[in-house]
Amino acid sequence: MSPIPTQALSTESFDRDTLQLLVQSPSVLFAYWQLSTRTARLIHEHFSAQWKALQPTLRIYAAPEQEGDDSQRDRHISQLPLPEGNSCFLSGVLPGQSCYADLGIVNELGQFLSLLRSNTVQTPYSLTSKEDSTGTLNQEQLETYKLAPVSLKLSHTTTCEYFSAYSVYTPKSAYAADTESGGDTD
Repeated sequence: MSPIPTQALSTESFDRDTLQLLVQSPSVLFAYWQLSTRTARLIHEHFSAQWKALQPTLRIYAAPEQEGDDSQRDRHISQLPLPEGNSCFLSGVLPGQSCYADLGIVNELGQFLSLLRSNTVQTPYSLTSKEDSTGTLNQEQLETYKLAPVSLKLSHTTTCEYFSAYSVYTPKSAYAADTESGGDTD
């Protein structure tokens, strides 16, 4: 038995700056975040203010359709005060939309200062008109997201009586010479 180093149990490895978006449904995202102790301390020292006084804000952006497309660059969809806790659901996202989020603060001049950026996610297209703002999907979207029936064939497998998930066993009726490795048994 060997001892487990106590630094392996330390929570410092989990003390990271994190902002993640997850898709919950075609029109709802789930966001979770964490500011590391170091970042929180640096912000507090720089602005000489408590976190809530800095107006922490979550800003949602529409991601460009194509990489390098500057026509939609930094087009923000929504901005809301950062909710209590470290996660929230964000509703009102359009189905089939790619978006990302920034967590930041609003300075005394009203400027948004980004601290963390999330991953980019794309919500799935919705086939119900009540969730889709236009109520229609083009033919390509219908073909891409249409469910197709799948038929599966049942196949019978044979079991190997001398095999387990971890090792191969020798049969009990084997001769001692058959179980030795190497050499000729004749």
